[in-house]
Amino acid sequence: MTAFDPDMDTATYPTSARPEDAADYQRLVANPLLAAVALLGVWVLFRYSLEVRNLGLFLATLFAASVCPFLIQYHCLDCGRTDLAVRSRVHVCPAVIHRRRNGEEPPVLPPTVRAQVKTWAIVLIMTGLLYAIFHHHS
Repeated sequence: MTAFDPDMDTATYPTSARPEDAADYQRLVANPLLAAVALLGVWVLFRYSLEVRNLGLFLATLFAASVCPFLIQYHCLDCGRTDLAVRSRVHVCPAVIHRRRNGEEPPVLPPTVRAQVKTWAIVLIMTGLLYAIFHHHS
């Protein structure tokens, strides 16, 4: 007797499709929360390193800031998996394979992870600029 229950389990079949070919059929949502929290910590360390004039701490802060983009995550709306966004192109779940094999149109929404991350970056930059403008005038 096998542990496979056709009513409860989904069958997984080996696929010859390259993950890059399935990227258009993914439904992924970018989650920048971890990177945003890390950026807040970087900002605090940056201000402190300038205040105490510590070059080592300043360089460590620059390194931490360069690592923050790699902390952006994605969440798959089809299978519920959450992983780092740098690995989003290779995520292939059964629903993505099903859409691709059946010749369905790629989903329009949500936009690609890259477009979502660019939008989040623009929002973050604009928020910072508006904060600097209004904080300077008050």
